[in-house]
Amino acid sequence: MSSAKLVFEKVGDINATYPYLCVYDEHDRLNPFMEIGVTDDKQLQYTIYACTRNVVLNVEDWGLIQDKALEFLPKALADE
Repeated sequence: MSSAKLVFEKVGDINATYPYLCVYDEHDRLNPFMEIGVTDDKQLQYTIYACTRNVVLNVEDWGLIQDKALEFLPKALADE
């Protein structure tokens, strides 16, 4: 059973070559705890933000994050 309900939001930024995904949990939809981006070398990059509270993830949550990232990568590259 998943410990966190995760929300993914695609964000476009004029300062970034590629869009990125912000990852939120259901308890704090204003502040993402992670960003999934694409480097200039077209590789996935995960940035975990410092939070005021702990975000607890289990193996299923990490699997979902990875699945979303792998699904996002070709779409982000196609939007280039």
